[in-house]
Amino acid sequence: MSATPETTLAKILRSSRAIKQILVIDSVGLVIAKVLRTKPIEGIGALEASIFRSTEDIVEFLNLGKSILHLSVYDDYAILGIDIGIGSLVMVLDYKTRWPLDAELIDSAIRELIDLWVNQLGLEGYDFSNINSIKTILTKLYQGDRVPPFEVDDSAFDIVQELFSDIRNKMILANCITNELGLPIAYVNQPDFTMDSEELGGTLLAVDAIAKEKGQNAGLGVPIFSIVFTNQNKGFLIAHAGSMDGVEPLVFQTLFSLDKGFIPILSEVRNIIKNISKEYGDQLSQKLMDTIKIIFKQLFPEEEIPKEEVPAQKMDELNNMYVEIERNIDDSINYYMTMIGEFLELISSRCAEIQNSLDAYDQDLQKWIKENIPIFNNTPFEKKMDTQLEKWLSAKEIVENKLSKIEAKE
Repeated sequence: MSATPETTLAKILRSSRAIKQILVIDSVGLVIAKVLRTKPIEGIGALEASIFRSTEDIVEFLNLGKSILHLSVYDDYAILGIDIGIGSLVMVLDYKTRWPLDAELIDSAIRELIDLWVNQLGLEGYDFSNINSIKTILTKLYQGDRVPPFEVDDSAFDIVQELFSDIRNKMILANCITNELGLPIAYVNQPDFTMDSEELGGTLLAVDAIAKEKGQNAGLGVPIFSIVFTNQNKGFLIAHAGSMDGVEPLVFQTLFSLDKGFIPILSEVRNIIKNISKEYGDQLSQKLMDTIKIIFKQLFPEEEIPKEEVPAQKMDELNNMYVEIERNIDDSINYYMTMIGEFLELISSRCAEIQNSLDAYDQDLQKWIKENIPIFNNTPFEKKMDTQLEKWLSAKEIVENKLSKIEAKE
């Protein structure tokens, strides 16, 4: 059987259960080859082709080399695009299942594709030098140490300006906060990075705009963050940073070096957005921090993310909420245990009534958890809350098992 692009793509697909779709597109987004695990997402070819076209001018303007890899993370999936010379290799990733990919296998498969095209299509004179950077970038995407959390003084007159008074991570070349139109609000840069805030402010927004427009067209929603990596071991990231007065979106943009891996950059982004969120936080900025936490738990499964110092006032609020829900759960457990005891003694017809009541309370509790549990994350109450919820689920299971046995006897 002769080799085909699909057989090579299938090798990549099988390398990770997180890869749901993989395709090769040409420079305008038309699909050349694809293999799928799930229903195809229409429009991702147009998404990646548009982003790579826009980044060509951006990285040239910023003197960052040539864009090699693009990643946009959405609610359910991440879209990873790799420039392979005559087009792009595009992957749809379930990043919540598995974040790291096999860089060596992907690099080998891409070279296999190139050899196939050279032999079958006579592309010997074509420039495929871009692929020489792919393995390095994919490897560094998962490398490096997390930066410890830091807190900006809440009493600062302007949290953003205080935050941007210095660059703590020397791998960061420049940080910028703008509004949606690219107007700079805060800016800080390394001395050897000479571009001013006005030049940088609006330059990167084209990538964000395309990721939003094309992502929504493909049913992916709004990107949580987007990254572009270049063949000069550098890159830039764009993310929603919050909202001014709850209305005007803030956009965070950072240029960085990959010398020590991407993880220090990502953890620095988390720290910056967390501090900005004290004053300008919204649902999307919280989603960014939650997404980074998901990624870090995969990369550092046996390490506990350092607990952040919680202000005394917030500690009191969390303690009051914790005490209230602890009492609520204990009272509810006692109530249902008493009910099941009476039921067994009386052998009455209250089985359905108890089950309905149990389900109603559980729905209310799950709703409370969905609305309130994120504020306990990375605090001393996180594990305590987990214990309380496990206690409830265990008790609920006991009650339901007893109800099932009684119903079976009847």
